[in-house]
Amino acid sequence: MAKALNFIQNFPHAILAIFGGFIGVLICSIDLFLPTTLHLDLYFMVTVILVIIGLFLGLFIRKLFFNIYRDSLTGLGNRGMFYHSLKTEMTQVKGNDLSLAMIDLDNFKQINDTYGHVAGDIVLKKLAELLKQNIRKTDTVVRWGGEEFAVIMPSTNMQGAYALLERIRRVIETYNFGPEINSKQITFSSGVVSYSKVSKAMKTNTHELNPLDLFVNLADKALYKAKASKNTVVRWNEELCA
Repeated sequence: MAKALNFIQNFPHAILAIFGGFIGVLICSIDLFLPTTLHLDLYFMVTVILVIIGLFLGLFIRKLFFNIYRDSLTGLGNRGMFYHSLKTEMTQVKGNDLSLAMIDLDNFKQINDTYGHVAGDIVLKKLAELLKQNIRKTDTVVRWGGEEFAVIMPSTNMQGAYALLERIRRVIETYNFGPEINSKQITFSSGVVSYSKVSKAMKTNTHELNPLDLFVNLADKALYKAKASKNTVVRWNEELCA
């Protein structure tokens, strides 16, 4: 992923550098070998070409970023998008806190085994749509992998994140996922942690993990606790690390 992102970041600069050198040689050639009456027309043509290439590169980079950061099944961001977004939000926390929720569908293997993987994919796509519809505009939801999802919630403390996930949990458990799974009830378990808790854990304990990975790790610990009961949302606390 890192190599791909470095390529994306450096590719436009390399193309522009090469093309810029070519344009420089072309302009010098125009000045040296062509009549003065043609200079203005040729300069205009070169400018148009530069604008077209700039637009092309912009569309190309946008498409490339979309493909690299997007989960092909659900249309949500993927794990690469997750780390990019979480890292960005962590640098902007200041005094407003930041919360993270990890979500895992309950008994999803049984759905695949009973109704087939096509039905399982339909459930994942519908769940992704429900998550998008029920988070706030400032939040980011991604597919972490398999039947796991993550929600990044800026300017949100753990109590606020818990309330949001509880509301979403109730929406999911009452939603009819359709005939593909005989209208079987779908539920999820979720673990929630806030950045203020991560900062406190960093200060009071010895961790080999960096703050970003610790953030995910603590949310996972809360998720594991939630999965023991299923269809619950658990807030991280120090006892979960005991």
